[in-house]
Amino acid sequence: MNFDTLAKSVCAFLNCEGGTLDFDKDNPDLNAETLKEQLVQAISPHALLSVNLVSAKGKSVFLIDVPEGKDRPYIFDGSVYLKVNKEVRLASSEELRQMLQVQSAQPERWERRPAVAMDDRDLDVNEIAKAKQGLSKFLDDIKFLRSLSLYNSKGFTQAADVLFSINPSLRHPQTRVRVTHFASDKAGDKFLDDRVLQGPLVRVFEESFEFIVKHVRLQSKFDPTELKRLDQPEYPLPALREGLINAFAHRDYSGFSGGLSVGVYPDRIEIWNSGRFPKELRPSDLKKSHPSLPTNPDMAQVFQMRGLMERIGRGGQLILSLCKASGLPEPKWSEKPSGVTLIFWARVESSPKPLNMNSRQEALLRELPMGASIRPIEYQTKHATDVSERQARRDLVELEQNGYLRRVGRGPATTFVRTSQVWEIPKRT
Repeated sequence: MNFDTLAKSVCAFLNCEGGTLDFDKDNPDLNAETLKEQLVQAISPHALLSVNLVSAKGKSVFLIDVPEGKDRPYIFDGSVYLKVNKEVRLASSEELRQMLQVQSAQPERWERRPAVAMDDRDLDVNEIAKAKQGLSKFLDDIKFLRSLSLYNSKGFTQAADVLFSINPSLRHPQTRVRVTHFASDKAGDKFLDDRVLQGPLVRVFEESFEFIVKHVRLQSKFDPTELKRLDQPEYPLPALREGLINAFAHRDYSGFSGGLSVGVYPDRIEIWNSGRFPKELRPSDLKKSHPSLPTNPDMAQVFQMRGLMERIGRGGQLILSLCKASGLPEPKWSEKPSGVTLIFWARVESSPKPLNMNSRQEALLRELPMGASIRPIEYQTKHATDVSERQARRDLVELEQNGYLRRVGRGPATTFVRTSQVWEIPKRT
């Protein structure tokens, strides 16, 4: 596949539902960043996409992740391309007319609206310099912001204000982030550290992550082949970083009552943001490959330029794999009218925990191997025939709350998986 063919495919993916392309690395001097820059410059308007170099079947291959474009139509070499079934072809005049009609009927994204109260004096030139690092062709700040669709004929956009003004919370109080370290596992109890962070968005992200790292406990391990003790964070830091950056990039910034908060508890870390999952996605979709539907593509572009976001649409899978590799329970995403919450659970201790179980619960733990699962109806049929369905479910919830079971799925698809937490079988006299 030559570059023009690749660019046509990327353009078509942007104009349709997005997707992932692979491109053999035939040129030894071509790297992922250069290829990405070439694609971004070749397609108009500039779009969010990611390029990564991987090894597959002994070859070096570029993987190009392309989200569904928010500023269609996208043009390459003067033409608009579409992906229909497996074919990339030119858009017809009727298809182009329909695309323009749909685009003109959609309300302007919040991040693209004019920041009417912002002027040049509000710019944080240090933040812009960090974003421009390595891009020597952009000697002028305004030209740089214009290239990212953060400045236009109407002036600065809301995204430019949030990303690059000295104190965006003066105009957008919802950009403040609250970070709290709680003394116990209950949110209402006293806290050990509590701050409200404000400033340019990337800097607030960095300070939020530093807060998490500061309050994550270290766990000590001893390798028999080494003389020194090995201290590791209780959670994989790249997973926490990915979860946090996703909350910043995908949250809803439009409402003054919105926000983002981080809670560090002894048994978990909660990251909440006043956003929504796209209507095409559910929390369970994050466990598998899914289309990338960035809420704020202009902001996400800057996060990506700063090296804080990598493969588009792969954050959920990365978080899950990192936690699994660290032996942690599976993180949980939940959506409510107030927003989206991501919970990281601490490692379940292997020491026995006393629990005043009933005979039904004891029978389940005696028979269910670690890693095996059971459905509520199976539990009631086998172990809880003498109680109501409600009581049988209460039995399972109590075991879940005490770390012996882990819930998977919801509604009729709910199952409970036996964790690795050790249960000391009581001695009967």
